[in-house]
Amino acid sequence: MNISDLIITPNPQNPADYNIKADIYDDTNTKVGDFGVDGIDMFAWWVTQDEAFRLNIVNQFVVVMAQEIVSGTAE
Repeated sequence: MNISDLIITPNPQNPADYNIKADIYDDTNTKVGDFGVDGIDMFAWWVTQDEAFRLNIVNQFVVVMAQEIVSGTAE
């Protein structure tokens, strides 16, 4: 999988939120999807995901954040 033409912009109505636009290609460079004409707002997408998926992402965040804290690079 490859991502092309990635554009990430802050949501003007909520600076903590981001809009993502990009094209998604398979390994043969065939476009297989995108994030829609208007992109996807992270917060709007997040709340539509099931609880198990959200918890999985939170658990991944915990590991990454712990590594940042230990290495002294967390802000």
